[in-house]
Amino acid sequence: MQYSIERYSEKHRDEALADLRAELREFNHDGLIQLREDLVRHSVVRGSWAGCVISYKRGAPGSARRDRLGRARNAFTVLWDNGWITDEDVIAMVDLELARRRHYDRLATPERSTAPEREREIIEIGTYLDSGSGTDQAHESKAA
Repeated sequence: MQYSIERYSEKHRDEALADLRAELREFNHDGLIQLREDLVRHSVVRGSWAGCVISYKRGAPGSARRDRLGRARNAFTVLWDNGWITDEDVIAMVDLELARRRHYDRLATPERSTAPEREREIIEIGTYLDSGSGTDQAHESKAA
């Protein structure tokens, strides 16, 4: 697919931001933090993989040379290179990705007060299943 755009529309912008959103999901945490810091300083490169937005994927500028699908150019890189997507646009997307990760980290990490209760539940369930109770008895009672 060829990505030469002389003018862009909201459709192009939406497609580019969707590409960026998908790319940011694959960034490591350090890459997101470093990218955000460099965007604030307006030091992220346009037109080269030697420090463009997606090149931060592995944690530092220039640490990646292709997008998640192996492409050197995509809808995002075209608009970014032409200046049609701003540093502020990308900062907002990075902030959304960081917030998304914080949300899922909180869901995955049990509260300190409930951790012992969850451990007990897991042990009880494991003991129940190991004792041969559980599903085998349920199947036997249905068969009878």
